[in-house]
Amino acid sequence: MEQKKTLALFDFDKTITDRDTFLPFLLFSFGWFRTMLVLSFLFPQALICLAGFMSRKKFKEMVFKLTIKGWTKEKFHDVAQDFYRQKVKTYLRKPALDEIKMHLENGADVSLVSASPEDWLWPFTEEYGINLIGTRLEIKDGRYTGNIVGGNCRKAEKVNRVKEVYNLENYSDIYAYGDSRGDKEMLEMSNHPHFRTFD
Repeated sequence: MEQKKTLALFDFDKTITDRDTFLPFLLFSFGWFRTMLVLSFLFPQALICLAGFMSRKKFKEMVFKLTIKGWTKEKFHDVAQDFYRQKVKTYLRKPALDEIKMHLENGADVSLVSASPEDWLWPFTEEYGINLIGTRLEIKDGRYTGNIVGGNCRKAEKVNRVKEVYNLENYSDIYAYGDSRGDKEMLEMSNHPHFRTFD
């Protein structure tokens, strides 16, 4: 009988990192002036989103259509790499990295599960040799449209995306690490939930 394995699922923003990466990415990629211009323009929509009358997916798409729309995959690849090396590495929490390494050393399957786009998360998962599950951005004719493919990868969508990749029946132990309401369903799915463990 095949021995069941361990699965470890990590949120990224404010779990592995000490802050959210959405605004830092915009500031790094577009500078303070353009970022503030975009956010000021979308301020009414941000309030509507916070009040619960607009989905986060819809608001993110509005931001992306005013920022990364028209980028090629190659450009995003290069910007993401620079953003990771120059900024994200300074945001990483050592205890979280140690926990990832521990799971890998013990033979677990390890995955990042984040609402942030896979397009700026991949340098981290590539460096640490773990799987990547994140929000997916649409590319048409070689360029980003600003749209999100499928759901925003948070809440129940995190569980849906994890189940697309892993057969949970193959795992006797599922560890989940998160920091917010967006991780609740993923934490509840696990038998080893860790909420704000690395704060």
